[in-house]
Amino acid sequence: MSRKASKNNGKLGKFEELRAEDFLTDACSAEEIAEYLRALGGDPREMDERARALGAEIAGRAGLQGPTQAGPALENVSERDSLQGISESDGKLSEHFLASPFGPVTVARRNERSSEEFMKRDFEFRQLLRAYRSGIISDQTFESEMKNLEMGVTNGTTAAGFRAFGTTYASEREAVIKFLEAVAPAETAGGEAVGEWLKTCKLDCIKGGLKMVVERESYHGRAFAQRLRELGGTVPQNASPQIRESIDYLCDTGMSDLAKLQKGVMRYPNPEETIRPLFEFADLIKEDQQTKEMVKLFAQDELSTLKWQHNLCTVLTEMQKNGQLDAAA
Repeated sequence: MSRKASKNNGKLGKFEELRAEDFLTDACSAEEIAEYLRALGGDPREMDERARALGAEIAGRAGLQGPTQAGPALENVSERDSLQGISESDGKLSEHFLASPFGPVTVARRNERSSEEFMKRDFEFRQLLRAYRSGIISDQTFESEMKNLEMGVTNGTTAAGFRAFGTTYASEREAVIKFLEAVAPAETAGGEAVGEWLKTCKLDCIKGGLKMVVERESYHGRAFAQRLRELGGTVPQNASPQIRESIDYLCDTGMSDLAKLQKGVMRYPNPEETIRPLFEFADLIKEDQQTKEMVKLFAQDELSTLKWQHNLCTVLTEMQKNGQLDAAA
């Protein structure tokens, strides 16, 4: 390996170990991300200018004034710089000038709710911009999410409805019903597919895990179906064609046990990121406390299953490389 290649591998090594969501935190500085993009052949300056142009264009359509001139990266602006307090000694209400990409806005302390909402939008914009600069989201996704911010659409209940999983529903109840209609038959189908795999599984270590997984999937389906009926909904007879297609390989008798594990790992390479939307959905539910707790426990079960799959796959793949496992297993 050349010295240049080794140097580049050293630069990229840190990023290869990070999860996608880590790019939205302070795990990486703006300079490190810029160096990473250059190592991949990208131009951080062009991406930065593109992001600012899109932000300014969409903010302009919303009637908001935002800074368009070149300046320091937004994620480097400290809270002290973003929030400047002006105190008046004569006892009058003090005001805050909130510096943000949506422009300087004066907010009285008595209107705390408006202030918090504005700061929330500002924070979401910073995260969105950082994701775009890191190459995590495309131009199209960036512009779409900017429009959502422009309209005040974020996860949770808004004037436009209840937003979850990237979709806006008329109410929390509608979102819950749609979720249950999708997940109840999907979990039932998943339990059936895992059960078919279990019948032909040759490796005891996988077989032991599958016995637990098949029970989990099956009772998830039963519990969510019962909850859907309690809410006045109707349980679909079958899972969607997309779900069926995604789990058909589990029943493939011509596919080895390890190959099935590896396919699952490739499909969901990051368990925490895969399950994160379920935990977020549970947090958003405020009225239906029964479904809220069911979703939380469901998410924990699914995360446990994916972690088991990843850990066992790593061990078995290494054993196969070392000749300790039959290639047909």
